[in-house]
Amino acid sequence: MTGRSGYGGATGRSRARRWVVYAVVVAVVAAVVSFIRLGDPGDPHQRFFFGTLQTSPRTAGADKARGMRVAHMSVYWDRFEPAPGQVDQHYVAALKRKLRMFRDAGLHVEAGVGLNNPPSWLSGRYPEDAFTDQGGARFTSTPNLVFSQEIRNEVEGYLRRLDQEIGLGNFWALRIGVNDTGEFTYPPPASSSGGAASYWAFDRHAQASGADPGRPATVPPNPYPGWRPGQTTYHGASFTVGQVSRWYDWYVAALADAVNWQTRQYEALGYHGLLLVLIPGGGFYPSDLSTAVRAHLGATADAGLISRGAGFFRTIGLIEHRRTVQLVSTALVDGSGTPRNNTCRPADGAVTPDALTRGTEARARTWSSVRWISRIAAHEGFVISGESAGPHVAAYYPGVMNDAARQLKSCGLTGLMWAFDHNLYDGTPGSSLGDYASVIAKLQRGATP
Repeated sequence: MTGRSGYGGATGRSRARRWVVYAVVVAVVAAVVSFIRLGDPGDPHQRFFFGTLQTSPRTAGADKARGMRVAHMSVYWDRFEPAPGQVDQHYVAALKRKLRMFRDAGLHVEAGVGLNNPPSWLSGRYPEDAFTDQGGARFTSTPNLVFSQEIRNEVEGYLRRLDQEIGLGNFWALRIGVNDTGEFTYPPPASSSGGAASYWAFDRHAQASGADPGRPATVPPNPYPGWRPGQTTYHGASFTVGQVSRWYDWYVAALADAVNWQTRQYEALGYHGLLLVLIPGGGFYPSDLSTAVRAHLGATADAGLISRGAGFFRTIGLIEHRRTVQLVSTALVDGSGTPRNNTCRPADGAVTPDALTRGTEARARTWSSVRWISRIAAHEGFVISGESAGPHVAAYYPGVMNDAARQLKSCGLTGLMWAFDHNLYDGTPGSSLGDYASVIAKLQRGATP
């Protein structure tokens, strides 16, 4: 992904305030890093944590012996709760066995709790609460945590039952997202839209004006119910660029609220591990949003990304700061940037992501995804780790792990999860167990591969 959009420069007073904020952010980040270092799996003196995605219990021992300390485990909501309130105890037993095997191997476990794998009964029970776009297309592959309080209630019940059966405290970290891949965007455009853009704010609760008990209390009402992207009038009057901007601000704030709601749920359950918000790609850039707003969110080159709310320069700052909340760039070595998979530079710190000049944005567009997201994370005061994008996104090649290691080290990431565990064993170029062990050893002793 790529992207985002700014609306003006800072005054002298706001620049002065930014320096004060920057000093505070540095202190906060230092404190958070200190906390997370203490919470790192294995030796607390290790510089980074390492693991794999889709970790197999069969290879857990070999992974641990080569320097990995974190396993990834997926829970599927549809398998856990095949009927409302009915827990599949056979599946629970399988999850417990898998968890025990990882822990017996000496690995800490990062879990995806499967909100992006909802049971079929959910959409059947709440057919009007599914994500719905401006053309009426519905998306049921992930639950509408953004606009439906009923869906949030069901998720709350699921998480409570999962905690009772498995114990969320057994997991070192939990993954947080909103879309069908469990990441921090809206769902992709509906196929009926031709892949252009789907704005998922047209279900009954998103469109309700004023108070609506079916909409989460933390999500304000739609400022312009009935208006659709691309329309230049509203109730017979001209619809201004300022009004378009206000509508879009509401749209992305609602998306961030779904993430903040999840972090509050885990906190309420007494969970004290890391909460990892997954950031896919780089998103769109400030001028892309400016262009889209002037076009009333109609057809523009980046309409698909904009409709997904993938302007991370805007949305990351809407995530509530909590001691355990951390970002994850899921786009290391994704082939982005010029040169390809480029690394962070000290001068990047002078870039203010939400107030780019034309020249600065042109340079930022040449950055790799993780370089851009790392800069936003630092600007907003978040600690960040990373995952390789995976060979299904960008083919692996000899030296790919070295490139990922350089991105990790230069961008100040706290650790790396490699996609995928089976790629360490199946002959994938540049992705062997030996390659990973070599990279881990070098990074842990302070060297750059």
